[in-house]
Amino acid sequence: MILNLIVFVISLLYYFLILPKLRFLLVRTLHQTPLSTSNLLDNLQMKYTCCGINSKDDYKDLSLDPLPGSCCRVPYCWRDTDINFHSGLNTTISLIHSNGCYSIIDRYVTIELWILIVVSGCCTLIQFFLMIVLCKLYRRFKNIDDDNDIQPKFVSHGMSIDNSSRTIEAITQIS
Repeated sequence: MILNLIVFVISLLYYFLILPKLRFLLVRTLHQTPLSTSNLLDNLQMKYTCCGINSKDDYKDLSLDPLPGSCCRVPYCWRDTDINFHSGLNTTISLIHSNGCYSIIDRYVTIELWILIVVSGCCTLIQFFLMIVLCKLYRRFKNIDDDNDIQPKFVSHGMSIDNSSRTIEAITQIS
């Protein structure tokens, strides 16, 4: 129960304290470790057709290629001179995914956190109520055991009956 309660509290703290700062933390991580972070984002960018955390502008001042290949609808679209100069117009912009990946990351993390919060909260409540039920059952059975320790003595006209084998008819005939 304690472990579930700890998971529940940490999940709530993460949801209310860390998740609102997630966008800033992701962009900062991208700028601090551009190669490893962009490699992690590549699969996400290809699968969900997005580019960067907020937008493609997150890659502006990095020591990488202008953009990762996963940001393009066509691989490495900004290097393709045929696309850029074929019609005399710069069409590269239309070949780059314009949306950032943050909304997808935020939605995924939020869903996972709520699942964790609900499951750990329910487990904690169930364990708490079961502890209460077990305590009540223990008290009830303890009282029954205490009552069984006291053996009642029946007296019929001054005669004590203790674990005797006499029947009620025999007792009534004697009196």
